[in-house]
Amino acid sequence: NTPDPVKHVVPRETMALTCAACRRFAENFSAASPNLLLQGGTGLGKPYLSACIARVVADRGFSVCYESACAALDYFELAKFSRDSQEGEAASARTRRMQDCDLMILDDLGTEMVTPMSQSALYTLINTRLVNGKKTIISTNLSFQEISKRYTDRLTSRLFGGYMHFEFLGRDIRIQSKIMG
Repeated sequence: NTPDPVKHVVPRETMALTCAACRRFAENFSAASPNLLLQGGTGLGKPYLSACIARVVADRGFSVCYESACAALDYFELAKFSRDSQEGEAASARTRRMQDCDLMILDDLGTEMVTPMSQSALYTLINTRLVNGKKTIISTNLSFQEISKRYTDRLTSRLFGGYMHFEFLGRDIRIQSKIMG
């Protein structure tokens, strides 16, 4: 309930609004829904809220794919470089599912190693989904500045222009639980 010294907002109030917006997103999910970019520090509930959304959306009959950025990009790499193996075929099927599902949740963007291959795969995933009108939720600990430094202009343009932004504020719940526990 203490105002954030930099943002000058009360984290609990901001997070209540974010939670309500995400609940509406899940309950009313459709092809007209926006893409979501969940940004904020560690331990603020981005993956938890994403998983809650995934459950509601899946229960409503939509296809949902949930992957960490590292795992998703590993699938793209396997699909490209191990095409003729059983593992490569499975990775290709997984990448197609990530591109085609109704809702893709990409967790922890920014934890993957940045390489030309990972940049290309990330751009392919995000751009393909945008072009095809498929909805995506991306969570990251990176700020807008860090995203701009880490990724290409083409990718950051899509993230900043094609996604509704929610900033998660507060203190790491894991640490708070430990202190209170």
